[in-house]
Amino acid sequence: MSSATTIANPAAPILAGFAAGLRYDAIPPGVIDRARQCLVDAVACSMFGMNLPWSQILLKQTGLDAKAGFLPVAPSQGNTAVREAALAWGAQAHAFELDSLVQPSVGVHPGATVALPALAVAQARRASGRELLAAVVAGFEVLYRIASATLHTPEKRGFHAPGVVGPFGGAIASGLLMGLSADRLTHALGVAGSLGGGLLAFSKAGQGGMVKRLHMGRAAEAGVLAAQLAAGGYEGPETVLDGAYGMLDAYCNERDVARLTADLGAKWQTETLALKSFACHVTAHAPVHMLIALMRQHKFAGGDIVALTLRVSDKVLSHHASRKPTDIMQVQYSVPYTVALAAYRDPTKPASFSDDAITDPNIRRLAEAIVLEPAAKNAGKRAATDIVVTLHDGRRLEDSAESFPGCQDQPFSASQLKDKFRALAGGGNVDVDVLFAALNGIDKVEDVRQLWTIA
Repeated sequence: MSSATTIANPAAPILAGFAAGLRYDAIPPGVIDRARQCLVDAVACSMFGMNLPWSQILLKQTGLDAKAGFLPVAPSQGNTAVREAALAWGAQAHAFELDSLVQPSVGVHPGATVALPALAVAQARRASGRELLAAVVAGFEVLYRIASATLHTPEKRGFHAPGVVGPFGGAIASGLLMGLSADRLTHALGVAGSLGGGLLAFSKAGQGGMVKRLHMGRAAEAGVLAAQLAAGGYEGPETVLDGAYGMLDAYCNERDVARLTADLGAKWQTETLALKSFACHVTAHAPVHMLIALMRQHKFAGGDIVALTLRVSDKVLSHHASRKPTDIMQVQYSVPYTVALAAYRDPTKPASFSDDAITDPNIRRLAEAIVLEPAAKNAGKRAATDIVVTLHDGRRLEDSAESFPGCQDQPFSASQLKDKFRALAGGGNVDVDVLFAALNGIDKVEDVRQLWTIA
């Protein structure tokens, strides 16, 4: 029997009403900037991920051209092509652990599950850049609140959070670009709740990590499908989030229903966007950044490390502590293995996360030697990640961080974002610098399909 009860004012209509009433001109410029960065980063990640083996396998199962590149969706291609583009682009963006999320994490990947499906819909409907950015913000705000209300507990049951909550953000962004009313957006959320999923079995199995890439693509595709169905009159329950057998009831050991609509329209969660510097799980970013900084400042190499201790979150201890990965996804998902890799290779280069990293004796030795301890829990303050490095010459070096470059308190500069875009999006038949400039000026574009003719 369900422990939840249907409430008098369910959250889905409130979230849908907020989204339906949101206009570009009412969104603070700083929030628009973060949404634009989210889109730019997502395009770069998807262009990079397209040529990876698992992405090519997926592309061959769609009607999209697996060799032609990251192409726009033509209005004449129809709804199926839009869904296939969202599926492929979302999976490609997450294909090498490079896509955006938020910090502190609530279990969302807004670039892959909101920005890219919105881009596919915007192209098919010839929407303007302003309409696209407003839709991304709306989807981001709704997605964040739904994920935050779960208190990240779906992952304690073995569900991959972005796959569970991602369809909601994609449904809002896609539905707005389709011109759905608040009532139809509510139904889109109701449908999206039955389309999410993704299991964390790969994190314990020691193999099969390729499937993790699919979770973002399926969430992106589901968001578009939910909006398309709602546009055609399909119905879903308005209590999909907070009612009996709703998403929070079904997936969560704990929940905070108030977070579903907290500060809606007053506090812009889009500003919590976090962009990655390394091709690894977000939980590894702070320790890797700290290790690199210590190595540069104190001039030591991986071979000089005799002991390394990390004080980390409970989630790292339960989900990201593998010492003997058997595939690249397992490498990228493991905090100790990624930190060990960073001691011997340049983690800013995606090529460092190659197959031979799995068997590299130096990396394996250090990964198995790294000690993981629970982070100190400070009341009213999120736990920091601590690193303690002991060297052969007796030096003991320490650092602590709550965030990392790319987060809200340390955002990428325009040049840093451009450097990442160039590194990931190059190598194709598109002028990368021109495309980057066009995406950054997307507010001025009347038809987002022009982006590809510009580049």
